[in-house]
Amino acid sequence: MSTPGPQAALPAESWAAYSGAIDQTCVQRFVVGFTAASVQKVKKIHLYFHSSGGNVGDGIALYELFRAIPIDLTLYNPGVVASIATIAYLGANHRKTSAHAVFGLHRTRYTAGQPATAGTLKSLAEAATIDDARTEAIVRANTTLPAEKWAYMDQYDLTLTAEDAVAYGFADEIVAFQPPPGAAVYGI
Repeated sequence: MSTPGPQAALPAESWAAYSGAIDQTCVQRFVVGFTAASVQKVKKIHLYFHSSGGNVGDGIALYELFRAIPIDLTLYNPGVVASIATIAYLGANHRKTSAHAVFGLHRTRYTAGQPATAGTLKSLAEAATIDDARTEAIVRANTTLPAEKWAYMDQYDLTLTAEDAVAYGFADEIVAFQPPPGAAVYGI
């Protein structure tokens, strides 16, 4: 987490915010922030987490980081958590969503570019199949998404309301990100 100055100590219960793509830079920022928080003995982090997605590998790395940090982590979806950001979100100890937020899921997508050889297309199809298996395993391990939603997602993008997210285990409850008065909110 970015701190206001080089000597500033983080509170034991800290509030932070991230809004952006899921990519290698994002993962690096979280690693640096969580390392600083861990060294400063932060016990709990409340994180505003807003993202429409990004790279599959980076999202899975973020999922694993959220699961592994020795800090009680609560993520809040304030508006949208979609695509690979949904996978990353599932790594948190506690998951909250605002009443008007949505979650999005879809099967892996790649762009072949032009021109594409048969070998390039085959390679992309194999990579997409592997990424679909990885993300599906994470969703199945952490939620109770019903069979009809999986079938729908095989053909279309799936959007879940806050109520759906709680019903299927993506989120624990509907509650807004609300730092207490006077609390500092750090940027990731």
